[in-house]
Amino acid sequence: MTTWRQDDLSVRKCVRHGLSKAHERDSSLSSSSPRGPQHLRFQVLLVWEVWAAVAAMMRLRRPSSLLWAAALTFMFFLYIALPSSAPPEPCLCGQQQHSLPPNALPKTHPLDKHKLALLIPFRDRFEELLEFAPFIHNFLNKQHKNHHIYVINQVDNLRFNRASLLNVGFLESSVDCDYIAMHDVDLLPLNPEVRYQFPEEGPYHVSAPHLHPRYHYPTFIGGILLVRREHFRHVDGLSNKYWGWGLEDDEFYARLKEAKLEIFRPGNLTSGIKDTFRHVHDQRRRRRDMIKCYNQQEVTRHRDRHTGLSTVKYSIQSRKEVTIDGAPITILNAVLECDKVTTPWCDCTESIGNTPRSQLAPSKSEDVIVPRLNRKKHLSHDG
Repeated sequence: MTTWRQDDLSVRKCVRHGLSKAHERDSSLSSSSPRGPQHLRFQVLLVWEVWAAVAAMMRLRRPSSLLWAAALTFMFFLYIALPSSAPPEPCLCGQQQHSLPPNALPKTHPLDKHKLALLIPFRDRFEELLEFAPFIHNFLNKQHKNHHIYVINQVDNLRFNRASLLNVGFLESSVDCDYIAMHDVDLLPLNPEVRYQFPEEGPYHVSAPHLHPRYHYPTFIGGILLVRREHFRHVDGLSNKYWGWGLEDDEFYARLKEAKLEIFRPGNLTSGIKDTFRHVHDQRRRRRDMIKCYNQQEVTRHRDRHTGLSTVKYSIQSRKEVTIDGAPITILNAVLECDKVTTPWCDCTESIGNTPRSQLAPSKSEDVIVPRLNRKKHLSHDG
C-alpha cells in the first residue's frame, strides 16, 4: 500500500525538490496512491491561477489589483522558500509509506495458501498457556504460516479426555483451516528448522521419536502431529474411550496405518533429543491422571472401532476470543458427555479397581494397539 503524507512540511519539500520527480512517480503509482497527484495538481493549478490573475491585472492596468496579485505571489513563494522549523527529513513525496495502524496490519500471510488450526487440549494449565501462546504464534509468524490457536478447555467434572477434546476442536475450528496440529501445550519447538508445513502426502509428525525429549518408541505420534482435515475425517478422528492419561495417540496411530496413510517425520535437523523441543511439564506440580478402574486397562489397549469424531458428544459452554502478548486465541469451554455403560472409567471417584482378567471377554491379538514397552529403552526420565 502506498500513502502520501499530507502535512505542510511534506508539501513544501515536494515543491522544493521539483514537480518532475513526483510526476514520474505518479505514472507508476496512480492506481495505488490516488491522493498524491491531487496535491501536485493543486500546486500547479495555484501557480497557474496566480500568474493568470497577474497577467489579467497588468492588461487592465489596475494598480490596486496589481498590488494584491504581487502580494499573493510573494506570500506563495515565501511559504515554499522559507526553511521549516521541524528537524530535517528526506523528501517523502515519492516514497512508499508502510507505517499502518495496528488494526490495519494483515492477519494472514498472503504467500501461504494453507491455514493451520492449532488444537490445544487443555485443563488447569494456565501458566503453561501464557508461555505457549505467544511463543508458538511468533514461531509460526517467522515461518509465514497462516494459523489460529484453539484452546479446547474441558470444564466438566469428568476425567480429562484429550482425544475427545481434539475431536471437539476439529469440529469447532474454522472451515478455512485446511489442516490441524494436534499440539500439546507443554511442548515448545526450539529449532527454527522445525517446520509446520502443510502435510501434502500424509500426516506429519513434528515431534518425532528421535527428537522428542521423552518418548522414543517407533510408533509414537504424540506431542505435535499435523493432519489434513480430509485425512482426519477419513479415520473418524480419535477414539472417545480414553479418559485419563495415555494411549489415545497409539490408538490413533493404528487408525492411520489401517487407512494406509503414511506418517512422515523431519530429517536432517541439526538438533536432537535434548535441543529440538522444550518439555515444560512439571511432574511434581501436575501429576498425570494414570488411575485405571473398571476394565479400562484391558479395553484401552485395543483398537476402538465404535467411537470417534462422528460419535463425540459435547456442548460448548462459552467461546472466548482473547489475546496473550499479541497472540490471538480462541478458547472453547467444552463440556464432554460420558456413556457410563460403555466407558464407566470416565469417573473413578469410587476408587474401583480393575476388573479381573478372568472376567474379560477374549480379544484378538491383532487388535492390540501397542505392546508393553521396555521403559528403560523407550522412555526418558528427563522432561
